[in-house]
Amino acid sequence: MYKEILIDSSLEETRVAVIENGKLVELYMEERDVEYHAGDIYKAVVEDVLPGLQSAFLDVGHGRKGFLHGADVISTGMEEIEELLNENVGSPGGTKDYYGSPIQDTLREGQEVIVQILKEPIGEKGAKLTTAISIPGRYLVLMPYADKVNVSNRIKDRLERERLRDLINGIRPHGIGFIIRTAAKGVEPEYVYGDMEELVGVWRRINEQAGRKRAPCLLYKDRRLLHRTIRDIFTEDVDILIVDDLGDYEETVKSAEKFSPGLSQRVRLYEDDEPLFEAFGVESEINSMFRRKVWLRSGGYIVIDETEALVAIDVNTGRFLGRKDLEETILKTNLEAAAEIARQVRLRNVGGIIIIDFIDMAIPENRHQVIDAFKGYLENDRARVNILELSELGLVEMTRQRMRESLLSHISRECPSCKGRGSVLTIDALIQKIESEVRRGFRNLGGELILTVHPDIKDFLDENYAGRLNQIEHENEGNIFIQSDDGFALDGVEVSPAGRVRKTVP
Repeated sequence: MYKEILIDSSLEETRVAVIENGKLVELYMEERDVEYHAGDIYKAVVEDVLPGLQSAFLDVGHGRKGFLHGADVISTGMEEIEELLNENVGSPGGTKDYYGSPIQDTLREGQEVIVQILKEPIGEKGAKLTTAISIPGRYLVLMPYADKVNVSNRIKDRLERERLRDLINGIRPHGIGFIIRTAAKGVEPEYVYGDMEELVGVWRRINEQAGRKRAPCLLYKDRRLLHRTIRDIFTEDVDILIVDDLGDYEETVKSAEKFSPGLSQRVRLYEDDEPLFEAFGVESEINSMFRRKVWLRSGGYIVIDETEALVAIDVNTGRFLGRKDLEETILKTNLEAAAEIARQVRLRNVGGIIIIDFIDMAIPENRHQVIDAFKGYLENDRARVNILELSELGLVEMTRQRMRESLLSHISRECPSCKGRGSVLTIDALIQKIESEVRRGFRNLGGELILTVHPDIKDFLDENYAGRLNQIEHENEGNIFIQSDDGFALDGVEVSPAGRVRKTVP
C-alpha cells in the first residue's frame, strides 16, 4: 500500500490529509487562531459533587466547568488510556482499576485535583475530564499512576513484544507505567530511552508546577496539529510527506530527524503554483465528502445518516444489475460497500454506535465473506473498532472509538430552517399551518394580527395567496399584516397582536 501525508497551511488553518493508494482516508483540521484543549493537563478545583449522577464539576479556568464522571476517577486508567490513545492496549476486557468508592467519598468541594481534558467543550457543555493522566511521546505513552508496562496489540511479533517490554521494565522509574506504541517496533533502544527520558522530564515539570501554582491553572499544553502529525501519524509505513509551507517544512524535517532520522528523507516541500490539495484531488473530495449518498463504482450506493444517538448506513444496489444472478449482484455490491464504508467512517471520523444495513444475502458463506472483508478493511483504522456479527434483522452493529469530534460537526452548523431534521414543510402543509395559526390568533389575540414569516414565504403569499387571506380577514372581521424576518426558518410562522397602533409592515 502506498501511503502519503499532505500538510496544507495555505489557509487560515492547518489541514492534514492521509491518502492510501490514491484515496483520501483521513482528514484533520485545526484553525490557527482557535485554542484547543484536548490532551491538556490542569490543576483544577472541585466546585460541585453530584452523588446522584456520580459525577463532579471542576473549574479548570475556562469559564465553563469541566465534567468529571465517577468512572474517570481511576487509579490506573488503562482502559481510558486505551480509548484516548488508540493503541489497542491490553486484553479485550481492559484493565480498568477504580478507586472502588463513590465519588462523594473520593472528591469534595474545594479540593484541588490534577486532571486531563479528554474532549473539547461543545456548545454549552464543558470539557470532559479524567484523572487518568497520560502523556504521549513518539514511542511511548507515560502513565504516571499505572505501575505497569503494556505493549500495543498492533505489534504482533511475540519476541518483539518481549524485547520492548523488557527494555522498558529495565529502566523505567518506580511507580510510573508506560504504553509501548506501535511506532516502537524495531526501533533501536537509544531512541526509546530518549523518548522515556523526555516524557519523565515533562511529568516532573508538571509536578513541580502543581506544587507551586494555585488552581485553576494549566500545567501541560499538548502540541498543535503539525507536531501531533509527525509524532503520531508519520511512521515507517508512510512513503512520503509533502508540506506546502517553508516554515512548516523546516519544522517537520527537524522533528522527523529527532524522532526517526530515516524518515526525514521522505519529507518534501511543495512549491508549485497550484494549491497542494487541488493538485492531489483532495479539495474536490472534501467538497463532496458530506453528501448523504455515496455512489459505488458498480452503480450501487450507500446512504449515511448521522444522528445524535448513532450513525445509520444503508447499502443499495442502485443501478448495478449484475451479470449472472441476484445473489452474485448482492454479494459484489456488499463487498464494494464494505470497503467504502470503512473508508467513510475514517474520513468523516464518525464514532459511537454505527448500524450498517447490508443488502440481505441468502447464502451464509456470502454473509461471512462480507463481514470478514469489512473487518479487514478496518484494520488500518487508527481508532479502535468492535464489530458484531449480523443480527437477526440482518444488520451489522459496530462501535468506533471517538478520537475527536466528527468532521461534520467541525465544519458545519445546524440548518436554521430545518433545525437538524433535514427537511422542512411543503408549501401546502405550510399554508395549512399559516391558516390554522391565523384563525387561532383571531380567536385569542384580537382582530388585528401580525403574521411573521421568512422573506421567500412572504413573497409567495403576496403573489399567490392574497385572495385567500382577504377571505379569512372577512370571515373573522379583522386584518392581517404580513412581515418578513430573515432569521425565520422557511417553515417558521409567528402570529402576534398588532396592538392599538397599526404597525408599518415591510
